[in-house]
Amino acid sequence: MRARRGFARRRVVYALLGVGVLAFAGFMISQALNTSLVYFILPSEYAQQPSQYQDRRVRLGGLVAPESVRFDDLDLQLTFDVTDGLATYPVRHVGSPPELFRENAGVVIEGRFSENEFVSDNLLIKHSEVYEAPKDGHIDIEALRESLQ
Repeated sequence: MRARRGFARRRVVYALLGVGVLAFAGFMISQALNTSLVYFILPSEYAQQPSQYQDRRVRLGGLVAPESVRFDDLDLQLTFDVTDGLATYPVRHVGSPPELFRENAGVVIEGRFSENEFVSDNLLIKHSEVYEAPKDGHIDIEALRESLQ
């Protein structure tokens, strides 16, 4: 009888240890996923809820605003405005611009917002074989979102 109690206690201890190990592994996996998750947003989405994306790494998609591109050859500082037609934000990027970078081009930039300016460390150009400028300066938000994803 005593041997059975000892066996039952060991089973309970092993079961509790197993549950503890699984809970710890689940916690570690959720922490890893939360730190590596990067949200994709448009400038107007950021404008609606800036506190939700503050101090968070995000991908910001939009169009390069006309007459906003400036490039400093000495410091390799690229600055421009990104817009979705509803909101516009200045972007600062260190490095040479990609070959296809130009005004009215679709871009996806990765980085963080810092005091109403987007600081980018990764710049991607969205392009297709056919380029169509927005008609009458009107930008379709849904079409922009689909083309950038």
